[in-house]
Formats: sequence, structure tokens, C-alpha cells
Amino acid sequence: MLIALLHLKLKELSRKHNVEKAKKLMKMARDRNVKLVVLPSLFPVGNTFEIYSNEKKLRSMVKNLAEKIPGNNTDILINLAMEGEMHVIAGPLLEQAGPKIFLTSLVLSPQGEIIGKYRKVIISDKDIKLGISGGKEPVYTLLDKRYGIISEDDLYSPEISRILSIFGAQAVIGTMKAMANNQEMLKHLAIVRSIENGIPYLINGEVIEDEEGEIKGSSPTFITTPDNMIYKEAEESDTILTVESEVLINNKGKRTNMAMLDSVIGGLCKNYKKQKMENSKKSVDADEED
Repeated sequence: MLIALLHLKLKELSRKHNVEKAKKLMKMARDRNVKLVVLPSLFPVGNTFEIYSNEKKLRSMVKNLAEKIPGNNTDILINLAMEGEMHVIAGPLLEQAGPKIFLTSLVLSPQGEIIGKYRKVIISDKDIKLGISGGKEPVYTLLDKRYGIISEDDLYSPEISRILSIFGAQAVIGTMKAMANNQEMLKHLAIVRSIENGIPYLINGEVIEDEEGEIKGSSPTFITTPDNMIYKEAEESDTILTVESEVLINNKGKRTNMAMLDSVIGGLCKNYKKQKMENSKKSVDADEED
């Protein structure tokens, strides 16, 4: 299966402009017989969480963009999948689920069906301040291969990748929000994860520009493998980075080791609970000092 990562220059909060650009590139991808397209974080408006420090403005953005799934943004993705006649992995989107807001990635079929949904597990300090909640568990999707799905800060967590690997993921597909600096660090992280787990990582970044066309932040779009490290990389914005899954992925699947899985999950949960207790204690101590 031919996979395409769309490395888009997104104009912040400009849906129409960004959707038209994606349509153009997806038509080119379809002409190349691409069967799976990956779209950037918070498409079609672009993820600016790590670019700006104005928390009030960002909270307003989260509140205005968060919606139930399906919703307006989901409809846009469904139409893109159906028009392109291909699978689409997109997200995360801001999902309103009851009182909580999640950063949720979707997997759509060429018929426009939502066949997979993943709520980002590892959330940043900025996410927490903006009122975003973390998901409960890693997720994979079964297409021609078994693909683990990650988004953004999940790349910082070796535990998430390890669980996906133990579950038999033959490759990991993820998106990364735009950053104001330290973009090269993301490549090093993905290389480490790829070597640790013996599988390729396909990371879809983005470029964010403001209304005047000034670049405010970016993240790279690239593919890593355990043997080649950086296997491929998008050199320019508004381009398609393609790879054939049969060439990229070793055909030998991985068998799930349940004993090891229990150990990994148990350790992850234990560390999370311990950290949560420590943070609560610090918060109480700080209140008492005040």
C-alpha cells in the first residue's frame, strides 16, 4: 500500500484555504495510486499551542474549535476521504465529549466511515492548562498492516511506543504540532523510538503561517527506520512524502507477549499514579505556604 504524508503550510484558523490546498495535494496523491493519506495536527486550522504563550487566546481557541465527533471538522475529513477515494488518518482534532475535551485522531475509510479513533494519552503542561484531558490507552488500526497511532507528545513517551510494539504494531504513524524551536529534536526522538522497538515511524509535521504569510512555527515530516534512521524527509512545504508499506515494513508480524504487556502497562500506571500523588502533594504544600 502506498502511503502519503502531506507536509502542508497551513494558514492559521483559515479552514477554506487549508482544505483547498489539501484537496489539491490529495488529488495528486490519488493520481499516484496512494491508498492512505496522513493529514497534520489540528487540520484544517493548524496547531498553534506551542507557538503562542497567550493562554487566554488559546483557551478561547480550544473552546471555539472543540466539537462532538462527528461534527463540522469530521465532515470535512469525511468528504476529503470520499473525494480522494483513500483512507485518511487525521488529527488530533479537539473533541468535546461531555464535560471533557480530548485531542482525538481519526482513521477514515474511502467510504467516509470512521473506522478508528484515538484520544492522545500523553498531554503536555500546555494542554492541561488549556483544559484538555488525556485518553486512556494506545490504539492501533489494521489496514494492509497493523499501524500504531500516536499524536504529538506521545512521541516523548517510550511506554506508549513499547505497548504498541508489544501489541504487534508493524509501524507507527503519528502527527506533530508546530513548534517555535527545537524541531530537530523530534527526529532524534523518533529515531530512538524506531531503534528501541525495531519498527518504522512515520511522523507528519506542519508549517504554520499567519495572515501576513509570516512563518510562526513548524515541525518536520519524515520517516525513520531502525536501519536507516532518517529514511525519507519532506524538504519543502506543500509537498507529498510517499512510501510503499511493503518496502518499508518487514512482513513478519510480532506476536503479543501478554506477560510482558501486563508488566509494561502496570509500570506505566504505577508511575503515573505516583507522579499524580507527588504533584497533588506539591500543590497542597504550596497552598499551605500561601
